[in-house]
Amino acid sequence: MLTPRRLTISVTVLTLVVAFMIWQVVAYEWLAQADYRAVQTARRLAPDKGFFKYSVHFGLRGMLLTVFLPILSWVAWKRRSWVPLVGFLIVLLFETGITGALKLSIGRELPWQSWPLMGRLETGELGFPSGHATNVPALIGYMVWFFTAPQTRVRRWGWVLVAVLVVVVDVSSWMIRTHWPTDLYAGNAVGLIALLTIIAFMNASGLSPWATAPQTQEVHRESLDD
Repeated sequence: MLTPRRLTISVTVLTLVVAFMIWQVVAYEWLAQADYRAVQTARRLAPDKGFFKYSVHFGLRGMLLTVFLPILSWVAWKRRSWVPLVGFLIVLLFETGITGALKLSIGRELPWQSWPLMGRLETGELGFPSGHATNVPALIGYMVWFFTAPQTRVRRWGWVLVAVLVVVVDVSSWMIRTHWPTDLYAGNAVGLIALLTIIAFMNASGLSPWATAPQTQEVHRESLDD
């Protein structure tokens, strides 16, 4: 159950994680230095991109939108409600906005461009935080939350799937050296902040899918506990 207290604690902790990552990157502290060693290790472990250049696409925004938007549009049409699409679009705008603002503010270039350069915008390729790493918990997480009933085995396995995909995308991006590890950690945290905030907003507004979809009274009462 995502209570206001749990939401506050979770978002506060995740925000502190992002702030810590920003400090490490901007000040080039020990974690940012470890980024460089991690990328050198990835270069030795995976000299060619192989499998990882495909598995990293689980976090590709364009691919996720291509799959998810038609599904949500069909559900919205069936239910005669814009809620399915609106919730997803709010998550998308929220996580994209935070990610974009941080990218421009930090100005960190990607591993294959240079190291370490901060605040240089000539190339237009900025890495902190990773958009791929943000998309998985935010967008896939929203789909799991929307299409699974509260407190069910299906929802628990859905969260496991999200966690697995987070690891897959993070490892893949690291192995093909498209992002520094701290880019990925910060992206995961931003994605979770966006997801938890929108879930709490929709629950508080009575827009939870299990409140708006045709349900029995029993199932509806269970949804109030989520």
